[in-house]
Amino acid sequence: MIREIIVNDCLTIILFITFFFKIILKKINPILFYENIDLIKKDLKNKISNNLFGIKLLDVAYNILFISNLSVLFTIYVNKEFNIIIYFKLFQNILLLFLLKYILDLLIGKLFITMKIMKKYVYLKIIYFNSLGILASILNLFVAYTSFEHISIISFCICLTLILFIFSYFSIFVLMKKIIYKNWFYFILYLCTLEIIPYYYLISNVL
Repeated sequence: MIREIIVNDCLTIILFITFFFKIILKKINPILFYENIDLIKKDLKNKISNNLFGIKLLDVAYNILFISNLSVLFTIYVNKEFNIIIYFKLFQNILLLFLLKYILDLLIGKLFITMKIMKKYVYLKIIYFNSLGILASILNLFVAYTSFEHISIISFCICLTLILFIFSYFSIFVLMKKIIYKNWFYFILYLCTLEIIPYYYLISNVL
């Protein structure tokens, strides 16, 4: 059965803004844009090895793009249509979660591990989230403008996003395996308290 396409004026405006935002980001730094499209991150190991890492304003912009597109997916999944109020609430909550995690990451790095190691870890997360932001914007177009059955297409998009989200963490652990082995106790403690629990709480309350 062909479903009714989930489009309203607010959703169209949000999707247009994110699309226009991507164009601006590409114009500002085309190299970074194409690096973010690459999920494999072939050159990332060299950057990390040579300590060529640092969080820039453009990285923050790509992360905001990721949060916005994730909020759109969750809004449609929960409400069965796009609701601008729910979208802004989700956007605000996810943005707050990311900000708190970033602050706590640096605090833990300063108290228990080293600031340099934690900055490297946070940088890697941001780089992978940048890619997820671009991917999620494409998935949102499928959710809004395809004629597939409602729940199936949205569930598929969310599952795909979550799989790639997990893949990004796995890739980070592989890149930092030597450091993790040396600090395995603090890493497990950190993983349980500041990675698994917050995301589990977010997903369980949304989905």
